[in-house]
Amino acid sequence: GGASCGGIRGITQRRLLPQAGGCESGCLMCKGRLFPYTVLLAYCNFAKASPPAAPHRLLATSSAFSSTSGMASCSTRMSRCRGIMAKMTFSEGEDLMELASCVIPPLTTGQSKGGAGRVAVIGGSEEYTGAPYFAAFSALKTGVDLAHVFCEKSAGTAIKSYSPELIVHPLLALKSSGADPTEVEQGVSQWIPRLDGLLVGPGLGRDELVVQTSASLITAAAERGTPIVLDADGLFILTSAVRSGGGDAVYARLLEALRGAPLTITPNKVEFERLCKAMGLAEEGAFGRAPSLAPVVATRLGRHTVVVVKGPSDVITDGSITVTCSEGGSPRRCGGQGDVLAGMLLAFRTWAHAAAAEE
Repeated sequence: GGASCGGIRGITQRRLLPQAGGCESGCLMCKGRLFPYTVLLAYCNFAKASPPAAPHRLLATSSAFSSTSGMASCSTRMSRCRGIMAKMTFSEGEDLMELASCVIPPLTTGQSKGGAGRVAVIGGSEEYTGAPYFAAFSALKTGVDLAHVFCEKSAGTAIKSYSPELIVHPLLALKSSGADPTEVEQGVSQWIPRLDGLLVGPGLGRDELVVQTSASLITAAAERGTPIVLDADGLFILTSAVRSGGGDAVYARLLEALRGAPLTITPNKVEFERLCKAMGLAEEGAFGRAPSLAPVVATRLGRHTVVVVKGPSDVITDGSITVTCSEGGSPRRCGGQGDVLAGMLLAFRTWAHAAAAEE
């Protein structure tokens, strides 16, 4: 983060957001356009959220989300958030800060390691080792305690070298390796019950076995009610599943599991148009109709789905509430921006899910 705002870690410690324009240095982590819809996404699904089938570990093992002295109870904070959402235009920093305070867990001396979230990124291939790093590290900088990366074997050493804070598991295998698909899946799936949030896609690649394994892992997480963010090649998997029309057993199970899962997807123009075409909503020009089509996409995918269509004006919707965010930010479109955003959303969606479950 830039010197003028203290970076993302400072945000979670102070429970504040920088001004909408971002820090003066314009650093990647502090680009102003990330904050408005990151905070919105964290809240956007509260109205329809329901507690997970099993007790959420964030609530069961720590006091990260318990009320503290001078702080309103979670239920009161959630009610206040709904009131803010009903009237805000996302142009006022105070509204954003109050909304963020509803989901960012307070720092207390009673927390244990992992109390503010244990998340994972499934991604990383020989060609793309930076994407999962940016995603996982931005989740850490946003404020989660632990971040895992499950990557293809050839990417493991490079990703490990980027940061000692990441827990890297080089367990994914290419089809050409001759690895047993069942063994590969089991190697990763054993970690799913320990996670509070899962991001799939950054740098993942489209190898047949990697895609098959990732689809099964998304299903396993969704069936447990784990918050899921799909970005990049994770959206390729989702679009492929929709396009299959239920003809593929793995994809059919995935779509069924996602209908009840807390899901966030982050398509850009090309990804959104591909998804809309697969759904039969529009053959072309879907991006220009995002404000009307995105709610339909969210509703069709599931009752707890949030869609973020990234563009000059970002469209954020859960199917019932739709907000268009035209907040200014850096005009640069460099590699890694989407990965940083996805990691931040993973943190906020994880916190939001836990806060809603507590309520």
